[in-house]
Amino acid sequence: MHITQIIIDSTQLKTNLRAIREYLNRIKPDTLLCYPIKANAYGHGLLGVAQLTQELVDYFAVACVDEGEKLRMAGITKPILVFGAFNSDQIAGMITNNLELTISSVFKARQVLEYCSKHQVTAKIHLKVDTGMNRVGVRVETLPELLEFVFSYNSFKVIGVYSHLATADEEQFYTQIQIDKFKKVVQLAKKYDPNIICHLANSAGLCYFNDTLFDMVRPGILSYGYFPNIAITEYPLNQIKPCFSLKSRVNYLKVVDKDQGISYNRKYITKAKTKIATIPIGYGDGYRRMLSNIGQVLINGHKYTIAGMICMDMFMVDIGIDSTININDEVILIGKQGNYEITLTDISLQCQTNIYEILCGFNDRIPRLYI
Repeated sequence: MHITQIIIDSTQLKTNLRAIREYLNRIKPDTLLCYPIKANAYGHGLLGVAQLTQELVDYFAVACVDEGEKLRMAGITKPILVFGAFNSDQIAGMITNNLELTISSVFKARQVLEYCSKHQVTAKIHLKVDTGMNRVGVRVETLPELLEFVFSYNSFKVIGVYSHLATADEEQFYTQIQIDKFKKVVQLAKKYDPNIICHLANSAGLCYFNDTLFDMVRPGILSYGYFPNIAITEYPLNQIKPCFSLKSRVNYLKVVDKDQGISYNRKYITKAKTKIATIPIGYGDGYRRMLSNIGQVLINGHKYTIAGMICMDMFMVDIGIDSTININDEVILIGKQGNYEITLTDISLQCQTNIYEILCGFNDRIPRLYI
């Protein structure tokens, strides 16, 4: 097994989902919980997370048919909503694997109808409405045409209608515009089927806008332990904490003289005779090259800064000539050790991006361990 490992605290992950469920029970009972596990469960591991949590959620959500197919092959039986748009040659895989498709236009609906009519099958679908994200979705004013179309054919089982919030993590005015638009969507959709599942709330909606809680919520980043904006300190959401840590081990030590360059392009020059420790993880694993010379790690309870450019498979740390660090000593890249902690927030700020991108960047070369 790779010396570098991602550790998922299974107990904390489940605590996060239970806290969200309890919050919903207090605010709006009977709200369904849809758990987004797209993008390898935000870097936490698609299959591992699904198997750990399927008894705690009502739905899973993925980005594409491939992710949904992997879940079905692993024995996941919960309903699975596929967020992403699809090509005509992916329709068979969606229906064969009992996945729920997202339809955003009459054009796409016709493609699905053609397949279903030919093969005498029914497609489970959700309609995506654009209330202001301007990404994917039928416009609110043309939704009536799409609703009329899909409810006219037995080839469709219309499960839900939904939209996505664009600014709920930082701005109230525009979010309220989207909420008001979606209320009209709900009113229209419920005329066709009072039991249709209407869903709008992402993590930010759930945390900061109670009127986004319709029939189902889709808290992604919150489920993994991160608040999209201000942390909520009241119970039960105050139980939500990160469950992701990243650790490795020292796998090489070298004594280097003063004024020597470390790694590519000699971007770090030793100031004195010192010891250099090599850590077996690099940008080929998803550890960002932007952390070169600024990222930090924890070894034996002390903080050290990365020395030189991060390589594809490893990076180096200047640990000082008097260090007692040995080969195989634990290295924490994300997480706690002793009195120190390196958080994903720290890393995302250093990389000038958000937590989502850092999490999703860690690829399958790093094994996930669920403890």
